[in-house]
Amino acid sequence: MMLTNLVYTALIFVVIIIGVLSPFFHDIYRIKDIYSQHYSAIFFIVLLDRLSVALIAVLLISLIYQMFINHRFCGPLVNFCHTFKKITQGDLTRKVFLRQYDFLKSEAVQVNDMIDSLSDHIMALKKDHGRLLSTLEDKFDAQMDQDEYQKLLETLKNQADICNQHLSIFKIDDTLRENQKDPVI
Repeated sequence: MMLTNLVYTALIFVVIIIGVLSPFFHDIYRIKDIYSQHYSAIFFIVLLDRLSVALIAVLLISLIYQMFINHRFCGPLVNFCHTFKKITQGDLTRKVFLRQYDFLKSEAVQVNDMIDSLSDHIMALKKDHGRLLSTLEDKFDAQMDQDEYQKLLETLKNQADICNQHLSIFKIDDTLRENQKDPVI
């Protein structure tokens, strides 16, 4: 990005130099009067000298500015990429942390809120799943009569419904997943 901007700035400099100096260059080689050629050459050299110093200064300022802007913009993008990679791996402990003057702060807040929300939902699911498993493990080997067995099944159904309620929050496009599993021949 910085290289592209610098090339663009250099092209602007070339256009400015051609636009400003081409009339004098034309006067130097096209006019027959030696005095006009002499003064055109002097103006050409003076303008070239002053423009080159000014354009080099502008190029350096542009380079420093581009480095500063790229650092403030690309740094957060790298941070986002690392966080998204961790989320893809199932790690919801990594957050997006930005420096004070970085760009994309509101987006980082949104991503961090998303991570917190997903973490909360998954923790609730883990807790309900743990209750369901502990109920199954406690009662699995026990001898029960028909009433106790019915109560157990009702308790397990209620706990499974709670897990299902937590899972129903998530909306997933199942058609994409089904198309990937069943290739059309």
